[in-house]
Amino acid sequence: MLAGFVEMRTSNGGIVIGIDEAGRGPIIGPMVIALVAIGEQVLAELFELGVRDSKELSPRKRRALKDIILDKSNLVIYVIIPPSIIDRFNLNTLEYETIEYMLSRAYTLLGILPSKIIIDAIGPINNMRNYLYRRLQWIKRVPLIIEPKADAKHVAVSAASIVAKVIRDAEIEKLRKLYGVKGSGYPTDTATLEWIIEAYRRDPKNPPWFIRRTWSTLKHIAPSWYMEKNASLQHSRVKQTTLLDYIKKGKESG
Repeated sequence: MLAGFVEMRTSNGGIVIGIDEAGRGPIIGPMVIALVAIGEQVLAELFELGVRDSKELSPRKRRALKDIILDKSNLVIYVIIPPSIIDRFNLNTLEYETIEYMLSRAYTLLGILPSKIIIDAIGPINNMRNYLYRRLQWIKRVPLIIEPKADAKHVAVSAASIVAKVIRDAEIEKLRKLYGVKGSGYPTDTATLEWIIEAYRRDPKNPPWFIRRTWSTLKHIAPSWYMEKNASLQHSRVKQTTLLDYIKKGKESG
């Protein structure tokens, strides 16, 4: 688990926080969740510079915009969540707890209430809203917008989607160079599936650490690598190590 922080900058106006993730669905590699805190006066400028939903942009454009976003944001926080953690937790719970952690850190580092928080919806909107209201009392004093496809509607969330996507792409590129991984890492990618099949043929007893072993696709192409999620670990917090414990033990950089 790796949490990263980018140096804070001051703002003359209100600060909008946007949050989005990249890599929820792949069978290979981490999921990355990013939080971007941006001065309200900068949002129009970022839009004019081309900040959009990361899925609408080329890899080259995303990388260029990420540098601009880092330069113009008040604060950027990201968390890289490895497959071993993804395999342990329910995905919605995993994202809720990560976002709770990120918002808590952002509130501490900024030293002021943001003017607005916008999050790309994960699961039922009310579930996420109620979770955050229970865990972070200060959020009740801030307009909280949770919407499907918020990355295509709000510049702050678009910025977060770009940061998350570029960081995940960089992690996948490392796996390509170190292990010869092919494709995007998604289970719908033929190149990725062919790479897994070949890796499984060579060594069916030792799954690579970067494979998500609870993904059902493995049942069909690499059955001895597949494992069931432990339902009791997904839902019980009593006497169990939580995601926040992993994050707090992780290396912070920035």
